Amino acid sequence: MVSTAVTEILLCPVCRRPLSLQNGIWSCEQAHAFDMAKEGYVNLLRKKLPGDTKEMLQARRAFFDKAYYEPLSNTLNELMLAHLAPTQAGPVRILDAGCGEGYYLGQMQQALAPRFEHIQGLGIDISKDAIRMAARRYPTAFFMVANLNEPLPLADQALAGMLNIFAPRNVAEYTRVLAPGAPLIIVIPGAHHLQELRQTLQLLNIEENKQQHVADQFSDSFTFVTTRALSYELALQQPEIEQIVMMTPNYWHLSEEIRARMTALRSISTTVDFKCLVFQRS
Repeated sequence: MVSTAVTEILLCPVCRRPLSLQNGIWSCEQAHAFDMAKEGYVNLLRKKLPGDTKEMLQARRAFFDKAYYEPLSNTLNELMLAHLAPTQAGPVRILDAGCGEGYYLGQMQQALAPRFEHIQGLGIDISKDAIRMAARRYPTAFFMVANLNEPLPLADQALAGMLNIFAPRNVAEYTRVLAPGAPLIIVIPGAHHLQELRQTLQLLNIEENKQQHVADQFSDSFTFVTTRALSYELALQQPEIEQIVMMTPNYWHLSEEIRARMTALRSISTTVDFKCLVFQRS
């Protein structure tokens, strides 16, 4: 059964009127209708768009299941707990904008549950395969296939907090759907992220001055609160090397030469380097 924390805030992506759920179908007063999938998610894309592939998602799920990025997940949980409003009237809705297969949202909802009477995780991703995987593993959260670059299918000021991890950023919509004072936590790669692996395989470079670029993007509607840097070493064997490459945007740029080097690389020690930027909705 879908929580009222969800049914109260969903909007039709066509006409922007409220959606209601009846007999497994989400519909609005203009008769636009969207079926609820058997896994419990809803596809609100108006046209099919490409997202992460099954190969990318399977690599990411396998890599996350080995807890390599658990320190990042724990850091995000701590930051959200520290910056959420101490008292919340009604449900505490947290959106992961660009949630992928749901790892960070699933961990966060579990971490926040003891502190809030009613915590509701929401996940949006453009990849139907990602949302299907997420809904299957994390049934207490609610997942939607939607495009972050378009108006979000959520009511104004519906959210108590938001995650945005290596995903597109829609400043106007994040401003609209977050309540005043709500935290927005954006994760970007640090300058040394996967440095040794990138050098060895000649992978994509990290964008220079990315933190300042993100801060400038959000300066009109958000107050910058703090940055939490997280960096540590990973000792990877061949299967994990392939997974960490395949789960990133490098996937779209893999030449036969890079694939051959990746397959031949038996082990490597590489740095993971994250910047967690905390903003507060003005």
